[in-house]
Amino acid sequence: MYPIAEAKDLETGTKPASPLKNTTIAPFQVQAYSKETSTPWLTRILFVICVALTLAIAGLGLGLGLKLQQDKTEIARLRSLNTTGDSNRNFNYSSFYGIPDILPVVSEALLVNQTELDMRTQFQISNVTSTRFYVFNITQALASPDGFQKPMILINNQSPGPLIEANSGDTIQVLVNNHMANWSTTIHWHGIDQKNSNRMDGVAAVTQCGIPPGQSFKYEFNTTGERGTFWYHSHLSMQYTDGLFGPIVIHDPKEQIPKVDEEKIIFMGDWYHTYSSVLLASYLNPTSQWANESGVEPLPDNILLNGRNKYNCSVQSTTYPPNKTAEHCSGGSLYKTEVKSGGAHRFRLINHSSFLSFWFSIDNHTMEIVEIDGTEIEPISFRGVNVNIGQRYSIIIHANQTVGNYNMRATLPTSCFLPFAPYNSSGLDSSGYEVVGILSYDHTDFDKPTIGVKGNVTNPYGASTNPFNNLVWNGCDDMPFNMTFPMRKKEEFKATPSNTHYIQYAFSQAQNVNRIFVNKTTWAPIENNATIWKASEIKPSNSYISLGNALNQQIYTNNDATSANELVINSLDAMEHPWHLHGHSFQIVGWGPSLFSSENTYWNYENPMRRDTVTVPANSHIVIRWENDNPGIWAMHRHVAWHVEGGMFFQFAERLSNLQKLLDGMDTVAK
Repeated sequence: MYPIAEAKDLETGTKPASPLKNTTIAPFQVQAYSKETSTPWLTRILFVICVALTLAIAGLGLGLGLKLQQDKTEIARLRSLNTTGDSNRNFNYSSFYGIPDILPVVSEALLVNQTELDMRTQFQISNVTSTRFYVFNITQALASPDGFQKPMILINNQSPGPLIEANSGDTIQVLVNNHMANWSTTIHWHGIDQKNSNRMDGVAAVTQCGIPPGQSFKYEFNTTGERGTFWYHSHLSMQYTDGLFGPIVIHDPKEQIPKVDEEKIIFMGDWYHTYSSVLLASYLNPTSQWANESGVEPLPDNILLNGRNKYNCSVQSTTYPPNKTAEHCSGGSLYKTEVKSGGAHRFRLINHSSFLSFWFSIDNHTMEIVEIDGTEIEPISFRGVNVNIGQRYSIIIHANQTVGNYNMRATLPTSCFLPFAPYNSSGLDSSGYEVVGILSYDHTDFDKPTIGVKGNVTNPYGASTNPFNNLVWNGCDDMPFNMTFPMRKKEEFKATPSNTHYIQYAFSQAQNVNRIFVNKTTWAPIENNATIWKASEIKPSNSYISLGNALNQQIYTNNDATSANELVINSLDAMEHPWHLHGHSFQIVGWGPSLFSSENTYWNYENPMRRDTVTVPANSHIVIRWENDNPGIWAMHRHVAWHVEGGMFFQFAERLSNLQKLLDGMDTVAK
């Protein structure tokens, strides 16, 4: 494992105070009670945070998470030292990368809350709304999801974090206490529209400044009109890569899906044995620890299913080799769960990856796909489903097979990623490029062998356009866009030319670093501020504006208040890309190969699919539309965490006059 040195300030040489010391971490709490006014307190925190020393925001563009005070020469020297992999260099490794010198250890048994993931919470689904209050204590600790110990970022000592469960129309309040020693943080509520609550979207440098170490912030938002499966994660640098994420389930008695007997949450995601800030600093250099060229994303060491997996302790990482392995590796364990014979079971699938998508399947079982990104759909039966980063699918499994144990699988579509990598991950090689969990019928002993047969675990969608497919079925795309139809029907949103924008994206060299450019601009966060507080400076434009003439602040506006928004996304890249829009679910109304044109675009205006995270296939385009009804500054970005840090990010400013009224109406008096 890489060294954990004594944490000291790199400028003064003094050891920083840690908010973890002499602090009692409160247990997870949830309760319902009458709503109370919190705006004065909230506003005070918002403005104090934005003018305070926000340690992580200044370092976000570099991904280091620290407000370093050295000059550029010293920063460059430290970064160059750290990309060599030489652990004997005489500088403060842990402080530079945001890792405290002393961390508690959280056991594997405590790390994952099986009861919540199996949704055995006795939650009462109701039409009666209430306010639901949660406390999130954010800490760093050593933990071993797959048996290999590494520093993690946890919520109430959990990863995945606590389940947020509510009824449609409930108000959710989450008090986030940042107990990390030298990182700021934020929480984004992925898929929640945040209607008229843009400042609660949780995007660092866009809708808020980071929550500084030792400080707190209370998020509050309403869930009217929301139903289905969502998740939350940090939206500051790469923090969710190290464990800061969790599930959200919004119930609705009138949800239009078939009746089921029970429900479960299934997270799947890639996993790195090296702390993400270490990897990010290397990734943003001209060369990295794992490649002699710029822009090569680090391959993960393993894959997790609901926060668990096994790892071969004799395998040393080829991405970022630690100093030691076996002394910090116990081997791990698989995720295991039970179902009753004859029952119908809803599995809520969520991909929390930083890089990879997965094909989810269960041996000997077909599935009904009934919900995508919070939208109920006409059920589709198939052998599996491709889940890209940030996407959610609800599937129904009928327990109609022979009593016994069966493997659940999240399998990596290797031809979608590995042909573009100049090296192999020894960890992924040893795992067979998949993670398995155990689905047990009727209390079958988990130690008994599985009896199912592994079927075809490749994605059929997009195989014909994947030059690396194996001619069996090995695609990289979502289901065809005209294959899924929402149960709650809507015709296409009407958009005018003044609210239509065109983007194209590609990788390109900039100062010896391979970054991602959207319309020839690449994003970086503004320091010690947030775009929302500059809303008065944003003026509508027929194309886009650069806030303060900064080329890294690309903001699109809508000029027609009566029209929906339309965005044409053109991919000039050879890989698929999952794009996520904040503040809305969008309709997918058009798609086709190559760049957009009237000749090669297929249009669907009859009840088009609605979702918030869509896979844009390689070298192709899609056209999306969303209603112009939610005042705010909304992020649009690729949901590969490495690419966000590389600049694949821009913003939409919507209904600016209404947003300004919301901001002007905030009580700025500290109380």
